[in-house]
Amino acid sequence: MATGSEGLLTSTLILLAPLFLAIPLSLGWRWWIGTEPEHEHYREKVRRVLDSGIPLRRYRAELDSEARRFLIDTERQGRIESDLLFPLKIQHFLLLPILAIWPIIGLFAALFAIPLMPLLRFLEWLLISKRGLLNFAKLLQNITRWEVIGIPKLDDGAKRLDQVLASIHRLPITVFLGVFAYLVVLYLPLDERGIVIVSGAVYLILVSITSVIRAATANTLVFADPTKRRLIPMDTFVEDALGPLVGVGLVFLLTRQLMYGGQIHSGDFLSDPVVFSLSVLIVLYTATVVGILVELTFFSYRANDVRQTFQHQMVEVYDPVVYLFTRNLGSLKLSPLMPLSEWLDRGERLELESSHSD
Repeated sequence: MATGSEGLLTSTLILLAPLFLAIPLSLGWRWWIGTEPEHEHYREKVRRVLDSGIPLRRYRAELDSEARRFLIDTERQGRIESDLLFPLKIQHFLLLPILAIWPIIGLFAALFAIPLMPLLRFLEWLLISKRGLLNFAKLLQNITRWEVIGIPKLDDGAKRLDQVLASIHRLPITVFLGVFAYLVVLYLPLDERGIVIVSGAVYLILVSITSVIRAATANTLVFADPTKRRLIPMDTFVEDALGPLVGVGLVFLLTRQLMYGGQIHSGDFLSDPVVFSLSVLIVLYTATVVGILVELTFFSYRANDVRQTFQHQMVEVYDPVVYLFTRNLGSLKLSPLMPLSEWLDRGERLELESSHSD
C-alpha cells in the first residue's frame, strides 16, 4: 500500500510539474509586457477604449500620442495591446516548456503532422466549399431562433498586433483536445500501439474540425439572443462549447485513471501511475507541437480565405447588418452601421466620423 501511495504521489507531482514551471513563466511574461507605472498608465488608456466598445482604429492617433508622451516604444505598445486583446492565462503557460524539449517531441509529432495537412484541406472543402458549416449554422439558428448580426472586432487598428500571441491564445483548446482524446481511447480494449494510433487519429480529426470552424468564425458575426438578452460572438462559440466539456472531462479522466488505473489496465504498463503521468505529458507536448504546426500552416495561409468565404455565404442567406455596440457612462447602445456585404466590400475596416467619438 505504501508503494501504491508513493507511486500516486509521484505521478501527481509529475502531472503538476508543468504548473510549477508555468507560475514563474507567467511572472516573467508580465515583466516582459511591462510593469512600470507608465506601462500601466498606457494599459489603462487602451482598456478604456476597449471598454467603450469602439475598435482601436478610432483612437489610434491619440494612443500613439500617449505612448510617445511616456516614451513607450512601438514594440511595447504592441505587446500591451496584444496582451489586452489576447490575454494569456495559466493554461497557456502550461504549454511553454515545449520550447525546451521541442527537438525531441518534434520528431514524434511529425508523424501526426504528415496526415494533418490533407485532412485539414478535406475538412475545409467539406465545411466551407460544400457549405457544411453554413448548413449547421442554419440548423442552429432554426432551433434557437437567434438572430445573426455583425459587430466589429475591437482589435481593428491595434498597434503591430503580435500574431504570435494570437496563435498562442488559441492553443489550449487545440492541445487539450489531444489529451482528452488520449484519455478516452485508454478505455478501449487496445494494446499500446493501438492506443497511439487510434488516439492520434481521433485527435487529428477533432483538431482539424475545430481549426476550420475557428478560422471561419474569427469574424464580425454574432448570434443575438433577444430571449435571454445576450450576444454570442461566433469566434468564442466553439471555445464556450468545448472549454467546460474538455476541462471537466480531463479532471475526471485523469483522476479516475490515477485512482483506478491498475484495475482498468491490469497487467498493462499504463497500470503504473508514474508511467501513465509521463505518457500524459508526452501527449500534452506532442499535441502542443501539432497545434503550433496548425498555426504556422493553416492559420497563416488559409484562415483568411476560409473566413471571407464563410462570411459571404452568411450574407447570401441572412444578409446581416453590422452594428456598433458601444458603452458610454453606463449606457449601452447598438447603432446600425451598414449591411455585412458593404462591410466586406470596405475591407472590414471601420472608419468613424468625429461624431462617434463623443
